[in-house]
Amino acid sequence: MSRISPHDFVGTRARFQRLRDAKLFTGWIEDFKDNIVTISTNTNHAVQIGDEFRFEGFGPQVAVVFNAKLESIGELDLATQGLITTVEGTNARIVEAKRVKLELFVSSPVRFSASTENLRMQADNTSTVLSFPGGQVAGFTIDIAKQGIGFICQKPLKAQQLVHVRIETKIGPIDAEGCVRYCVPDKDRVGMLRVGVMFTDMDRVNKPRWDRFLSAVE
Repeated sequence: MSRISPHDFVGTRARFQRLRDAKLFTGWIEDFKDNIVTISTNTNHAVQIGDEFRFEGFGPQVAVVFNAKLESIGELDLATQGLITTVEGTNARIVEAKRVKLELFVSSPVRFSASTENLRMQADNTSTVLSFPGGQVAGFTIDIAKQGIGFICQKPLKAQQLVHVRIETKIGPIDAEGCVRYCVPDKDRVGMLRVGVMFTDMDRVNKPRWDRFLSAVE
């Protein structure tokens, strides 16, 4: 295994469990350096300063595991993103929000191991169109994996529907055939839908372009 560091996991998916009550969370690693990790997460569970979590992060064929303690909660637009309250008689801040950034202090040794978990990475809201007989749906890709994309749109799609995918990237358009795996309300955007698309075929022209795009995001 080549030399790796916590920073290699920035932009990748993580899941974490609160130690005091075993509540499960998922999110994205936004930053990771000097024993401080920043996580973007959406949750229906209230969190507060001092909560401790066990983290698993998933990079390219490598997993990272560590414990961390919540040190600060990012500021929110209270009108749209969530609700912050205080606990009477204490200085604790509690947040319930759609998506918020949490800053945590790494409180245990950081361990790396081989992983077979599918790597998912954030994409920069990349313009994307799904086409199918009789129509098409425009939207944007928010995360990517070697096998497919997470897509945001307003029009519902059916699971198992076959689609042609065109993603407009900085290195040019990338085309693939795909299959809709799911279509659910998006937790972060009112009135929008999150669609998981698995690639079923990509030709010899688009495959190397997709690999380059994945490498650029990594």
